[in-house]
Amino acid sequence: MGNTQYSIATVLTAFMGGLALGSYTGGKIIDREFNPLAAYAILEAGIGIYCLLLPFFIDLAFPLFQWIYLSLGDSYTQTSLVRFSVCFALLIIPATFMGATLPVLSKFVSREENFIGKDVGTLYSINTFGAVLGAWASAFIFMRLFGVQATTGIAAAVNISIALIIYFLFKPPLKERLPFIETSSDKEGPALKKSEIFILLSFLLSGLTALVYQVVWTRILSLLLGSSVYAFSMILSVFILGLALGTVTASRFLDRLSDLVKGYGLVQMMIGFSSLSIIPLFGRIPFVNRWIYENWGQQFQFIQGANFIIIFGLLFIPTFFMGTQFPIVIKILATKLETVGQNVGRVYAFNTVGAIIGSFLAGFVLIPALGLQTTILSVVFFNVLLGISLLVWGASISFNWKMYVLPGLFVLCVVIANSIPPWDKSVISSGSFMPYRIGDLREAELKKNKILYFKEGMHTTVTTELSTSGNIFLRVNGKTDASLALDMRTQLLSGYLPMLFHPKPESALVIGQGSGITLGAVEQFPVNKINLVEISPAVIEGSRFFDPFNHDALNDKRLSILLEDGRNHIALSQNTYDVIVSEPSNPWISGVGALFTVDFFELLKKRLNPGGLACIWVHTNMSPDSFKSIVRSFTEKFPYVTMWESIAGDDYLLIGSEEEYGLSFEKAQKLLGNEVAGKDLAQIGIRNVPDLMSLMIMSRPDLVEFSKNAPLHTDDNSLLEFNAPEYVYKDERDVLVRQLTPYIKLRPEFVEFENAGVMAEVRKRLSELKRSESQIEEIKRKAKIETLLEKAEAAYNVGDITQALSFYKMVLVENPQHILAQMNMGNIYQELKLTEEAEKAYLNTLKANPFYIFGSLNLARLYVFSGQSDKAITLIKDTLEWYKGDHELSLFLGLAYAFKKDAQLAVKEFETSLKWKPDYSLAHFYLGVQLQKSDRSSAVRHLKSFLRLTKNESEHRNLILKAEQLLKKL
Repeated sequence: MGNTQYSIATVLTAFMGGLALGSYTGGKIIDREFNPLAAYAILEAGIGIYCLLLPFFIDLAFPLFQWIYLSLGDSYTQTSLVRFSVCFALLIIPATFMGATLPVLSKFVSREENFIGKDVGTLYSINTFGAVLGAWASAFIFMRLFGVQATTGIAAAVNISIALIIYFLFKPPLKERLPFIETSSDKEGPALKKSEIFILLSFLLSGLTALVYQVVWTRILSLLLGSSVYAFSMILSVFILGLALGTVTASRFLDRLSDLVKGYGLVQMMIGFSSLSIIPLFGRIPFVNRWIYENWGQQFQFIQGANFIIIFGLLFIPTFFMGTQFPIVIKILATKLETVGQNVGRVYAFNTVGAIIGSFLAGFVLIPALGLQTTILSVVFFNVLLGISLLVWGASISFNWKMYVLPGLFVLCVVIANSIPPWDKSVISSGSFMPYRIGDLREAELKKNKILYFKEGMHTTVTTELSTSGNIFLRVNGKTDASLALDMRTQLLSGYLPMLFHPKPESALVIGQGSGITLGAVEQFPVNKINLVEISPAVIEGSRFFDPFNHDALNDKRLSILLEDGRNHIALSQNTYDVIVSEPSNPWISGVGALFTVDFFELLKKRLNPGGLACIWVHTNMSPDSFKSIVRSFTEKFPYVTMWESIAGDDYLLIGSEEEYGLSFEKAQKLLGNEVAGKDLAQIGIRNVPDLMSLMIMSRPDLVEFSKNAPLHTDDNSLLEFNAPEYVYKDERDVLVRQLTPYIKLRPEFVEFENAGVMAEVRKRLSELKRSESQIEEIKRKAKIETLLEKAEAAYNVGDITQALSFYKMVLVENPQHILAQMNMGNIYQELKLTEEAEKAYLNTLKANPFYIFGSLNLARLYVFSGQSDKAITLIKDTLEWYKGDHELSLFLGLAYAFKKDAQLAVKEFETSLKWKPDYSLAHFYLGVQLQKSDRSSAVRHLKSFLRLTKNESEHRNLILKAEQLLKKL
């Protein structure tokens, strides 16, 4: 099925559909003369036996899934329907049995009509507490220690044991009337028979909102706390725990409610208001993360404990109120012992159907259309309105409540919602859950970077940002997956190396888009067919800002883009390739570890043509044993393997094949001499074959010896899924490098020669190579550049502008496209009133990076204040084609119009600037100046705002004096 949102929704819908069906039909059947205890034993035995057989049934269904993928892959609707049908057929029996257990046991525990709600609520809470334990223990204990299959076996054994215990202890007959104590209630309840459908529909809608909240909260918390299996387990556990505590509490106090519908309506409103109240708190989690790292340290257990406290503190109150609904609704609708099973089953079924709809709407409609925060707000309004509807139409409340209190509460909800600021995109995407990324949070606080792209898509939250240094980086759920900085080495080598080793590649598959730079490297070879598999459409969109650096990779006519899970494509497709490159995200992210197992490597091998090569990226941010497990698993499947050191101590590439391969010296020389490829590789310090060969550090014999004591990484044990998250907080890279170093052996014989004339000379040079020699030289060059930049800044700070310019020019000798050097030179030239030189420097920054918004802003400022308004307007309008919502761009556009005496357009742009940043002091000043004749009161208001915002700012001294003078005149 894969790990896409579509697949998850399909499985969830099929499973929950079975629960709904089971609860509805089970409730109807159990109200006949069946013994509930006997029926429950049969259900538990059925669940256990079927779940033991389910892996076998899934294997039997594999050819059917493959046929669906191959035959209907182009039709999303048909594929989804058929996949759902197969999935539903696989899960319908155990899910139906699970769903039936609640009404069946409800029939058993209900003895008095007065206490149906309390008894069923208590039963439901006990069941829910069990679900909490299961959700937590499965991730933190059982699957981590025993693997997936054994955990399934343990769970099935528990089901079967329950059935056997019931049978041998109680020996219940299948059909028997249980002795009920039928008493009349002391309190006369309202006649609700006409309102039953209304209550059921409201509970369906409540289930819908609960799942929307759950999906959205999971998305935002995984963005803020990390996307590991432990984070997902804790989020689910806390959500269910809140439900359980709410249910058990409501069950104890149920008899004190004189008006059940009124209580139900108030609970709905409390769900809405409590969910509203926690929205701002999500935006503070990155700062809480920082405080925890600084005060608690970075021990995995402490961090997980802190995460649990954070999640519980946020979600407990709204989930508690969600849990209180069930016993209330049961007491409203289940009033007769004879039909308690049917009523409980119907209630549970309606709520579950609502949950199915909510899950679908959240993932496929609301989040992509509205974003996470607005989705929460929309559901909050829905909850409050649902509560008001219940109170108005079903409860006994006064006229004043209906006319004044309830509308007032809704208005209050709207006012509070409008007062909540949007989450800071840079802050929530800063990856603050990774201690080594806390510096990025500081940059986000200071607004140092510009957000080029932000999308809360169906699968992930994707952010593309630009730094002042000109680096563009793409983040997926807060974790940087691609950049123009150090990642360039791995991105380029992942594409160039395997393609270079194949004698004549005609087809290639790239798993994972990222920046598209790997894809662009693959496209530099004369292949006929290239497939790109990417799970998230938002990543494709966000990578567009890398187009100038990946050679416009997405527009290559040979390319086919498959929006699919990479593992799923490899498993189900029958396409074969000459080269496959797998460059997914980090394996500590839930689900990504499946691309590093021995089972996956077996699938890779099957998808290779004879002589084909598979290249996988592996990083060292994991335990040494986990790294060795990947190496051993890879060498287990490929008889010919080499390992390349992309970034020493950080990133490594494993390249495997079933046939022996080598590096053709002549082919490599030709590639390095190619205008595009040669420039790509030169920027990472690779200018000749020895530079390239210094990165090959091990071959298969060395790798086998290095990893011989490590366990295989399998789909079943999922070692990375459960071990890798710990190393987000713990760094053992130095340990791994020390263990790796004794096995490193450079192999000059890997290079093959057609021309014997150059062989001796090159072989001699290769024999003198040192490990990662080319990278070391590149590191030295970059260190020299950093030193020159520091000297330039120091010279500028003491007023020695000539010396500063000299240092910046020395930087450009080392790297002619160094953006920061060009930028700072432009700023100096602008200070010196050297307009042409400043313009040239700023244009050079845009030549190096067309999306360098800082260069555009400085160039716009130069044009505006040098009287070139038309140039400024053209530049800014061109920039606004791809970068909308920047307060500074709107300000400079307004100034350009002001200098052209176009007051109307100037005012419009200044107002737009304030729309993007309401506290932008300069926009207030220039808008006040512009309005002094046409709207004096507004001019006064904006000038006063400017003075308030710049009260302690010395840099705007002249503007402050001018504002004070204007206010005296006005």
